[in-house]
Amino acid sequence: MNDELTPANPEQTDALLSDLLQEVQKWEGTLAGGTKLGIGAEAVDSLFKTKVSFGNPQDKLIRLTEKTFKNSGTELIDIYKQQMRDQFDFYYMTHTVDLRPERGAQFWRLTCELDFGPKGSKQPIIQSLFPADKWRSVMSFGVGMDVGLGGDLQWSIGIDSSQLAQFLPSIPDNLKANVSTKNNFKAFLAVPAYDYQLGCSEIITNGEGNSLCYWRINDDNLQRIGTAKFAIVFKVPKGTDSITVRGTVWAEPKMNWLTSTLEDVAAALSERFQRLLGQGDDAASQFARGDAELWKLTLPK
Repeated sequence: MNDELTPANPEQTDALLSDLLQEVQKWEGTLAGGTKLGIGAEAVDSLFKTKVSFGNPQDKLIRLTEKTFKNSGTELIDIYKQQMRDQFDFYYMTHTVDLRPERGAQFWRLTCELDFGPKGSKQPIIQSLFPADKWRSVMSFGVGMDVGLGGDLQWSIGIDSSQLAQFLPSIPDNLKANVSTKNNFKAFLAVPAYDYQLGCSEIITNGEGNSLCYWRINDDNLQRIGTAKFAIVFKVPKGTDSITVRGTVWAEPKMNWLTSTLEDVAAALSERFQRLLGQGDDAASQFARGDAELWKLTLPK
């Protein structure tokens, strides 16, 4: 799974953008007589100042029990009842990522990777993840929805009754059983009023059954995402009091946006930047904005 990702290195990216900004300012200053910051320098500066950051995963960390689901009007299936009684403790958490683009900065890909520890006999196991690509058509409705967990630990969606009739024909048949009105919603309410701002993004999710997972969201208007919410159900062997989570997130800029702002000075840039900018989106991760955190989380009892 790691082979599919190229995590951004925040320190290297900061140094790269700082060097690029100096070169662009130098050549645009020459062209403009040194009187103003040109459009290329503005774009590089806005990219440099864009922030991507994690929220606190402890905020929505909840233990899941049989009672949790009974109180929500649903019943756990037998295999999870047995595991909860004899083998594992189950938990739910929400990880949030805040993307704050500076003036005009444009992005096309967001990747969030979470690595759960410890490894070995106490290793957490990821049970289920949201969002996933199969929910893309429902999320593209652009309405507030409740996201919950059913007794099979699969995700369900609740939509206002006034809107469900409108969208029902476009919901894939394999998902209709997992979509209902909010009034008839029988599931543990994991993410109330979930609001997704993008259109038909490509959402790649991987990691169920492992201790390492990731989401990759591709969308031409990614800068509109604001705060992204990623929901995880995981289990740990009974007797586990705490876990670690190493999070890495990065947002890759639209390289055609960046290169178009640098057209006037492109030929004057150093060979290093001419080569990188010529690679298009293949080099986007080297200009990405990101964050990396390591948390030790005490598990609720």
